[in-house]
Amino acid sequence: MTKPMTPPERMMAVLMGQEKPDRVPVVPFIQGYAANIAGMPPGEFWSDGDNYFDANFASMRLHGYEQTPLYGYAACGPWEFGGKVGMPDGSGELAPYVIESPVKTLEDIEKLEVPTFDGPLPGGFAIADRNAERCVAMGMPAGFQAGSIFSAAAQVAETNSFLTWVVTEPDAVHMLMDKVSDMFINALEYFVNKFGAQHCMPFQAGPLEANGMISPVTFKDLVYPYNLKVNKRIKELGIGVSLMHPCADQNLNIPYYVKMREECDWHGRYIWIFGPETSIPDQIKAFGDHDIICGNVDPIAILEKPYEQVVQLCKEAIEQGKDNPGGFILTPGCEFPADAAPIKVMAMIDAAEQFGRY
Repeated sequence: MTKPMTPPERMMAVLMGQEKPDRVPVVPFIQGYAANIAGMPPGEFWSDGDNYFDANFASMRLHGYEQTPLYGYAACGPWEFGGKVGMPDGSGELAPYVIESPVKTLEDIEKLEVPTFDGPLPGGFAIADRNAERCVAMGMPAGFQAGSIFSAAAQVAETNSFLTWVVTEPDAVHMLMDKVSDMFINALEYFVNKFGAQHCMPFQAGPLEANGMISPVTFKDLVYPYNLKVNKRIKELGIGVSLMHPCADQNLNIPYYVKMREECDWHGRYIWIFGPETSIPDQIKAFGDHDIICGNVDPIAILEKPYEQVVQLCKEAIEQGKDNPGGFILTPGCEFPADAAPIKVMAMIDAAEQFGRY
């Protein structure tokens, strides 16, 4: 009887693409849920890299899934550029949230200085750095945020003003986007210099880039050039794997993600986690020949539906994606619900065990 793979072996088999894993890996995209499992207040979890790692590692050990602790949050940007964020206290917010954006006027954009990484690390990157140190020490990749350029810019500036400027002051928005992209490039260079490109797995998202927020024309003109700029630097630095999470409905943006990969002429691998609005067959059609596709089970369904129905949803995702040439991972379509019951994680793993064997 063949010995089952360990979670690291299983994940490495998919990432390297040189052999089949024994079963589909499960990456539940867990963050805040881990604080609950560890009995840790959310503010302590999000504000300290050791706490963040310890809680995530405890959840990994308890459930046996294949996820690496990956520090990042939707409000990245304002704190790093000198604004203020708050840490969740359990009364409503689930992750760091913006208290004060550093850009309130168009003149503030011109004055804005790009954060450097040659001294104390800016904002949440200091927490991500400590989490990454713990990961690399245990043979896991250093995961850190290197994208969501438009979403970050929309919070570095007060969001309502920013979205107005997209229409009325496009030159100012380009200036801000350029500075935000430079921050992420500085982060990439720091983590690669510290840990080596082979140990780095940057994470890029994009909640405000969704088609419900901006048109694909705006994406093409305003978002794409800066996504391309950052991803070209990822290639130049020799990073082989990058996790991409185009959040919510981005179906009309897919051609630009395909174009970005082609223009980068990048021979590494993206891991694509689209929202549940994007079908797995559509993802495979766009990226399946060379990239890893993730089965994007609806997080709301995971939270609200009973165990048996979550297993069925996971089974359907596995059946659609399991044989993707570039590899397949079972995930939710966004962060695993922080308040979900532990049996919902079990449902994902049980589905992979029952229906994801190779």
